Amino acid sequence: MMKLYLIDWLSLSLKLLHVIAGIAWIGASFYFNWLENKLNRVNNRDGIAGHLWAVHGGGFYYLEKYKKYPQALPEPLHWFKWEAYFTWISGFLLLSVIYYFNATTYLLASDSSISSVYGILSSLLGLLLFWVIYDLLCKSKVVNKSLIFIGIIFVIISISAYLYSTIFNPRAVYMQIGAMIGTVMVANVFFVIIPVQKKLVAACENSTEVSKELGLMGYTRSRHNNYFTLPVLFMMISGHYPMIYSGDYGWLVLIAVVGILVMIRHYFNLRGVGQAKNSLIAIITVSVLALIYALAPSQSKVQSQEAVSIAQVQEIIEKHCVSCHASVPSSEVFAVAPNGFMVETKEQIIAHKNQIYQQAVLSKIMPLGNTTNMTEEEREKLRVWAEAE
Repeated sequence: MMKLYLIDWLSLSLKLLHVIAGIAWIGASFYFNWLENKLNRVNNRDGIAGHLWAVHGGGFYYLEKYKKYPQALPEPLHWFKWEAYFTWISGFLLLSVIYYFNATTYLLASDSSISSVYGILSSLLGLLLFWVIYDLLCKSKVVNKSLIFIGIIFVIISISAYLYSTIFNPRAVYMQIGAMIGTVMVANVFFVIIPVQKKLVAACENSTEVSKELGLMGYTRSRHNNYFTLPVLFMMISGHYPMIYSGDYGWLVLIAVVGILVMIRHYFNLRGVGQAKNSLIAIITVSVLALIYALAPSQSKVQSQEAVSIAQVQEIIEKHCVSCHASVPSSEVFAVAPNGFMVETKEQIIAHKNQIYQQAVLSKIMPLGNTTNMTEEEREKLRVWAEAE
């Protein structure tokens, strides 16, 4: 019991650190992308690429971007890297604590034929392979052909989502794809963007020339990270909404959402330089509405004509739910009932009718990983009871 309690505290601490670091990192990405788009590129001093005036927090700010570098290296020089590193480190530790340490429950699908060890290894392999393939593409001429490059990355994400959906539970698939994208983002910072910035600093100190290709390399990776931000943010919160990932084609929904979010990010990037297109808004709107329609709950294939009593419902709940959702859970996974959700008595079951209907009937995400093997007939009984007046 104490072990589970301490693990919960560890999970909470890591999640808080992950959110705080993620806000700092993605916030900085949004800010500098906005700054680049809003620079005034006329009437600048020699050596200045652009300037900007801003007011915030009761004061005025004046910023300048150099075409190359200043005559003397300023002190102190502020770097933006630790936000990225701590976001990934905390995220990977969180992935390990929740999904790897409880792989049979949280990572693998209930009907998966592979072991926990192979499941974890396949997850780690995905993180590595996606970065290697992406990095090779960026070092090839393909990176200069935007549509082809985007298409290849999109296909890789699509194939990965499908393959992982055959061995992982739906929620874990979303976390895995989010971790893969996040790994590429932090690898861009560690292996490309920061080394490029260090070379710029060295050039400033030694008063040497800097090739345009060097700056373009860092800018390209930074721009890619900007487009990755919204999909990663979505993966972070997707676990709270089973309607998104719990269907038979949850992996396909993931692909659709990634495409929509990239289009949204592209719209705001275009808007930042005064090139926003209304046609893109129309495409995004239609896509979102189509997704909402496609995910709307449908009638169960198994039809029951008889009314279901609370006694029958309680029997199903006791069999599949009470081990976790009790004042003192008997499950080895939880020290306390998840979210304080308890269904030990008839009164509690009736009070939580809507939640039971959402989780066990519509989304079918509960029981977690269906480790207790709840049948379609049992879910149908819950549906009939929940929908009864």
